[in-house]
Amino acid sequence: SHSHSHSHAHDASSCSDPDCSDPSHSHDHDHDSVACTDPDCKDSSHSHSHDHGTSTDKLGISNFVYKSSLPFNSNRLLGLLNTWPVPIKDDLDIGQLQQAVKEGVDMDGVVEKNPFVGVLRSKGFCWMAPSKWSGAGDDAWRHDTAMYWSHAGKHFGITTAGRWWASISKEQMKGYFTVNMKEYERILKEDWASEEWGDRRQELVFIGTGLDEKEISDALNKCLLTEEEMDVYRQQAEA
Repeated sequence: SHSHSHSHAHDASSCSDPDCSDPSHSHDHDHDSVACTDPDCKDSSHSHSHDHGTSTDKLGISNFVYKSSLPFNSNRLLGLLNTWPVPIKDDLDIGQLQQAVKEGVDMDGVVEKNPFVGVLRSKGFCWMAPSKWSGAGDDAWRHDTAMYWSHAGKHFGITTAGRWWASISKEQMKGYFTVNMKEYERILKEDWASEEWGDRRQELVFIGTGLDEKEISDALNKCLLTEEEMDVYRQQAEA
């Protein structure tokens, strides 16, 4: 059987916007990247490993990017994350993970399969809908705040990452890129998920062994706002 803990730190406040100039934000310039496994790749900026005895192919390691232009329902997402089997040990045993993917894991005395058990690393930006738009304890700030999702092994956290560009007008946004209009154009082309909501989006990279992209995507899709919930979101955002 496999022992798993469910430790989720959601209270840090680290800004990962490279262009953010807000002195009150904490900035982390950790540019860790996934090693490139394309033997024909000539890109000098990529990290290449020539140890073919532990190639990602032989270990069954793969990756995919989950994307959506809808926000997560915060409560449903946190509920899903609380069922995520996070290994207690720092050293990950690939063989043990592959076995757990096939056979399931012991979750509080019940062996069950979980689509996230083979995930070694996941990171990216996520958009979480406010659960309370006004009054005491409201979290309306979520509407304009990008969240950074970072998970590696037993360490998991969702932290604030500055404001979405769409929280200001495109004209105001241009002011930040007077000497780098190419970056402004790149953001509009690559990060603008919809005309209505701008760069607010889900963009999460999953890396692991025995990953089932459909099962992971389906589990995350169930956390997205429904059409009815989006109608309410739209009304509240415009209020």
